[in-house]
Amino acid sequence: MLAGVIGLGSLLHTHAAEWGLTAPAATASTARQKKRAPLADKPAAKRWSDFSARRPFVYTALGDSLAAGYFATASSRGYVAQVAQQVKTQQHVPVTVHNFSENGGSINTVAFPQLTEIYNTQPDLVTIEFGTNESVYDDPPHSATPAKFEKNLRKLISDLRANTHARIVLLTTWNQPRSLTYDARIQAVAKADHLPVANLQPIWQQAQQNGALSVKGAASFLGYGDGFHPSDTGHTLIARAVYQQVKPLFTP
Repeated sequence: MLAGVIGLGSLLHTHAAEWGLTAPAATASTARQKKRAPLADKPAAKRWSDFSARRPFVYTALGDSLAAGYFATASSRGYVAQVAQQVKTQQHVPVTVHNFSENGGSINTVAFPQLTEIYNTQPDLVTIEFGTNESVYDDPPHSATPAKFEKNLRKLISDLRANTHARIVLLTTWNQPRSLTYDARIQAVAKADHLPVANLQPIWQQAQQNGALSVKGAASFLGYGDGFHPSDTGHTLIARAVYQQVKPLFTP
């Protein structure tokens, strides 16, 4: 179930929706900003070999339209759901998923306003998939310069580490003119903070060969493909890239 708000109405807008840039409607997320849940105590660290039905593995995803599942044909085919399924089947542990994602979302509009709720999921794994919308300079408050994006990413990671025991995996951006610039910032943060990175560049750069992009007009559970967001195949390839970084975390 998506914990964030998915801006379905943005699909009706102009080129902004085609790039996943339109701000989501101010509904439940806005309400949460006005009345935040109390912050739970930081849970004790738990070994990743100790999960059971009583204490499932908690995966909390943060991101934009990609994390929300645009434009997979079913919610179960989005990369977040597929990563959870791979953890469940390959690591033989029950998994609980919390998805804080919004179409057009950024760190500033999705993660920061919901930090208390994110902490309270008491995650074991957090994936962070931002930067695509930040790379568009003329779409505030979603946009951010490379330096500002890097600053926000560092703060988000610091906040998560201070308030949870989660392992963190970063994802690079998706198919934007400035992707390489923002990906370099993500890689720099990952290196400094000793975090794994799922590199999405090879997936979207080879989309003509691997079918990673949705077909314009093709039906999905969130509307119709736009030729920019991932197809089912694209989400599967993203999930594989993420799980390759998650799998080693289970090794003592």
